[in-house]
Amino acid sequence: MKRSSPSRLAALLLLTAAGWGCGSPADPGADAATADAASIDAAPPSDAGGDGRDGGEEDGGPPPVACAEAVEARGWTHCGDDADRCELVFEDGTGCREACAALGMFCAESYDDADGTCDPLEGGETLDCGDTGHMSDHCVCTAEEPPPPPACGPTPPTHVYLIGDSTVASGSGWGDFLEERLTGVTVTNAAVGGTSSKSFYDGGRFDAVRAALAPGDYVLIQFGHNDAKSEAYRATDPGTAPDYEGTYRDYLERYISEIRAAGATPILITSVSRMVFGSDGALRRTHGEYPAAARQVALDHEVAFLDLEEHSFQVFDRLGEAETLRLYAEEGDLTHFPPDKAFRVTDLVTELLAASTSPLRCYLPE
Repeated sequence: MKRSSPSRLAALLLLTAAGWGCGSPADPGADAATADAASIDAAPPSDAGGDGRDGGEEDGGPPPVACAEAVEARGWTHCGDDADRCELVFEDGTGCREACAALGMFCAESYDDADGTCDPLEGGETLDCGDTGHMSDHCVCTAEEPPPPPACGPTPPTHVYLIGDSTVASGSGWGDFLEERLTGVTVTNAAVGGTSSKSFYDGGRFDAVRAALAPGDYVLIQFGHNDAKSEAYRATDPGTAPDYEGTYRDYLERYISEIRAAGATPILITSVSRMVFGSDGALRRTHGEYPAAARQVALDHEVAFLDLEEHSFQVFDRLGEAETLRLYAEEGDLTHFPPDKAFRVTDLVTELLAASTSPLRCYLPE
């Protein structure tokens, strides 16, 4: 399958789904196989790894200087502008949506800019406008407000399947609480502890899900925790920017292709953040390049994308260690979520779904 090259315009495809309507046929599919009791190993060490715009002159003359003046007045880096857009780099950690709003504009594109310069962002990770980069954010602001998501149409009964590892699975993850957040939806949690994108597929666990799929169904896919493990039966390579060509991509593409072949809709979700805090009190990222690789696959294949890693990281980091562990963790476990607390992670997932343009959002109550 031909892949599109990374592009700044590709950011506009994030959180979109294949198709715009919100209706889907009724689901005759049977439940998939239930998850077994395996679990993810203990968490590994941290990875190192202007005010309002007037617009340009009608004859295409030089743009106003409000963008440069407003950006530089805030101590940010001005990267250029034209009649209806303003480009900048900043480091105050609020995300491009808020940065653009401070200029009286709207966020059109957002990137993780590791070196904090205006150089072309070769391999710069595309972000949702509400997310923040690891160091700096490179923002493209526009004077025109982005169009709203398409209106919801009929929502006939449908079926959602969850595939993933133990942070999704029954008893240790968020998956069991999704059905009660949706209306007219049956949820089958087929996630299995200890699995990676590779071992779930190669071990035949996806076979039951694939066989049960019917047109109009959805499959939420969350792998990455165990893809980073060393065992050959489950280890995958996330690849490197900008294309993230690796075995992790290969397996995600298999799921996408086979789900769509059954008439169902895939949704990619990044791994929920671990609750690993350093001695300085700051939350550590532990998933390496896997979230960025999943994002790029979603962009290339126009698959709905929910960045749970980034969203949960922001929430945990804001709460701090003590409150995060109190609300989300079981004592001594910085990866999984006990049943009396896992529902809070489900809430993070549904927040992302509500902000997306996926037709599945239409099954959330008003």
